[in-house]
Amino acid sequence: METEAYMTLAEVKARQAALKDKVPLDQAIAENIQNWAQWLLDEGFEGSYFTAKIDGDTINITDLDGHPAASISTDAPSYVEAFKDSDRMTMMAIQTKLRRLIDRQALKSQ
Repeated sequence: METEAYMTLAEVKARQAALKDKVPLDQAIAENIQNWAQWLLDEGFEGSYFTAKIDGDTINITDLDGHPAASISTDAPSYVEAFKDSDRMTMMAIQTKLRRLIDRQALKSQ
């Protein structure tokens, strides 16, 4: 399941610069993290059965009906700060936590 579907910190900064700073760096990082979590969920279930939404130090996962299904969190003050400290390790930690939820069947598609 490992892939380079997310952007590194340098790539996020380059994207932000290309947008002429219309998107704040923290917002661009948060979107990158949220997109990565969503991609992992879509791949894990071969479809969009769940939605990932970043909220500070937590990624909340809801089902098709919008009901809370699960969440994962970081020990850092936020996922954005964790990403700034170590982009690759943060993304790998998200991947590992979501994979565990899927493997333990804590998330099930309807």
